[in-house]
Amino acid sequence: MKRVLAGIIGDGKAGGVDRYLLNYWEAVSGDDVQIDFLTNVIDGSLKQKLGARGSRLFGVATLRHPVRQYRQVREILRQGHYDAVYFNISTAIECIAVIAAKKEGIKKRMLHSHSGGNNCENGLERMVYDFLHHVCRLFLHRYATHYYGCSEKAGEWLFPKRIVRSGKFQIVYNAVERDRFAYDEKVRQEVRKELDVEGKLVVGNIAAFCYQKNHMFLLAIFAEVLKKKEDAVLLLAGEGPCFEEVKKKARELHIEKNVQFLGRREDADRLYQAMDVFLLPSRFEGLPIVGVEAQSAGLPCILSDRITKEAAITKRCKFLSLKEGARLWADAVIQVQKKGPRRSAEFLPVAVYYDLDRQKEQLKTLV
Repeated sequence: MKRVLAGIIGDGKAGGVDRYLLNYWEAVSGDDVQIDFLTNVIDGSLKQKLGARGSRLFGVATLRHPVRQYRQVREILRQGHYDAVYFNISTAIECIAVIAAKKEGIKKRMLHSHSGGNNCENGLERMVYDFLHHVCRLFLHRYATHYYGCSEKAGEWLFPKRIVRSGKFQIVYNAVERDRFAYDEKVRQEVRKELDVEGKLVVGNIAAFCYQKNHMFLLAIFAEVLKKKEDAVLLLAGEGPCFEEVKKKARELHIEKNVQFLGRREDADRLYQAMDVFLLPSRFEGLPIVGVEAQSAGLPCILSDRITKEAAITKRCKFLSLKEGARLWADAVIQVQKKGPRRSAEFLPVAVYYDLDRQKEQLKTLV
């Protein structure tokens, strides 16, 4: 049996990286492969879920305690007799585990980039983290043997361009169950009734409330939309460090009555059905899974130009600059509405790479 140590996973529900890691686990683990995970906080339900298929969950220190994390990872690797490690990371600062793996003599050391920036709320701290990232990026690649990214842009954020543009780098697309998100008129009517948004223009966003996702600009856009469609509704699903700050900003803009804060939801596939337009004005992304999901649901999507064009899998995906201002974004929302009702998605040829069944075959090679 081959043994792989992967991570670092959250609670299995926290976001795109967690979802990807669980897809990897479901596709690859079996009688001949055992995949165990590293985490910073043990989640009981996740541990139980993994344990049902013979996988283990190991708690290790956060990067605030790098020496402790290094020693813990080395000990886990030493006792587990692993054949490979597979670390999915967002910044080069997360280099401790792969360094430990090389020191322990693990022959196959895989790194997978999932981001394109440092997601830090405080501007001064972000400058420090950016500096540390660029320092660690100078040597991170030397500790890996295989290099992956959810997009070319994500790869260039973490690895030297010479690696990304060589045969050493491979894109592993952020795939979804496209059939699960397919447009369904019956579900649309049910959810719109549940949310009391029947007959209204519904703008939506599903994302963590954090610096990366740029919710303040999203509210500014919606405030401009309301000037033209006063009964429009904004659906915001998710949670995060900026949640209360965003709610406060909605009150300051006097738009709180038209904004529904839905919190963390497990039914994103149903929520997309209720929406008319999906907005994602992110400051940066690796490649947003929610964008793929929303397009799979036939939604017109307006994304920031900080997001790689690789995210466009249908003809109804538009990219706008964050420098254009909220009014222009609002105009784009109104124009989308005038084009008529949603129907089945018109997929571009590249969309085939974002199908989960196809991705599972690719994931089986990452062992």
